[in-house]
Amino acid sequence: MTEDSFNSTDSSTDRNANTDARADGGRYLSVDEIPETAPVADRTWSERIADAVPSKRRGLKYVIAITIALLWIVPFIGLVMASIRPLSEIIGGWWHLEGMTITFENYYQAWNHSTAPMGQALRNTFIVTIPAVLVVMLLGVMAAYPFARFEFPLKRTLFFLILLVMAAPPELVAMGNYNALREFGLFDTYMGLILVHIGWGLGWVVLFLRNYLLGIPKELEEAARIDGASRYQIFRTIILPLSTPALVSVAVIQFTWVWNAFFFPLVFMRSPELYLAPQALPLMRGRVQVEWGLIAAGSIMTMAVPVILFLLLERYYKRGMVAAVAD
Repeated sequence: MTEDSFNSTDSSTDRNANTDARADGGRYLSVDEIPETAPVADRTWSERIADAVPSKRRGLKYVIAITIALLWIVPFIGLVMASIRPLSEIIGGWWHLEGMTITFENYYQAWNHSTAPMGQALRNTFIVTIPAVLVVMLLGVMAAYPFARFEFPLKRTLFFLILLVMAAPPELVAMGNYNALREFGLFDTYMGLILVHIGWGLGWVVLFLRNYLLGIPKELEEAARIDGASRYQIFRTIILPLSTPALVSVAVIQFTWVWNAFFFPLVFMRSPELYLAPQALPLMRGRVQVEWGLIAAGSIMTMAVPVILFLLLERYYKRGMVAAVAD
């Protein structure tokens, strides 16, 4: 064998050894292989800006969307400004910023209001809302699963009755439950109002979760049945984890509805110490003049809770809504 052969063999052996010794396994360029100059851009900045400019049709959509967003945001900004400024500064218009004084006295007075303390009202609202949401979620998924997977007598009739109850006006529900709650001693109690919210929200929850469960592949359950899993095990270990986005969507919507409900608490709650936040807000008006600062502060505290909940669960909420509507 010649000397050149030995040299080529040694160089190839060294390259293989260097490649094997590299921690990245040869996926990246070595130091010797890195070019000295940067690659030339495929497009110039003017071309990129021209491509980023939307068309006339899309630009019109952006303008409409921004206008609608401003129509929603401007009143909210006015509400916030009214809550952190004295009444004398917002009488002439909250948009006058000359000599603006920022104070949180309105929040303190609204929290400890003599007639309708917002602190107690928010606590009462939590007591009613949390059980109404959790029970509806549990009963809803347990009722939606048979409608999505099983065949049983009167299935369509029962499902139609659920939809019929969902379409009933709240006044009809109040009339049907007023005397029943009085007869069972649940009128003007947290439990009575919770039961009304559960019955009112169960219909749409079953419909929503049924549509979502129809999109879960049946092959997953069949494979679990072959492995010896019972129906309860399939429901607990497969259906419930896969239904998390839909359950979060149900929780956010039901929480918002129950939290902001005014009609049912107005009908079924009469004791001032049991008033919920939507009931307490109108009582802050005052007798001589309307205390706009107190009402604005109470409104901000009331709406802050469902907004924060939505922001925390926004990702799961979107996934559940898209899947349930698409299916």
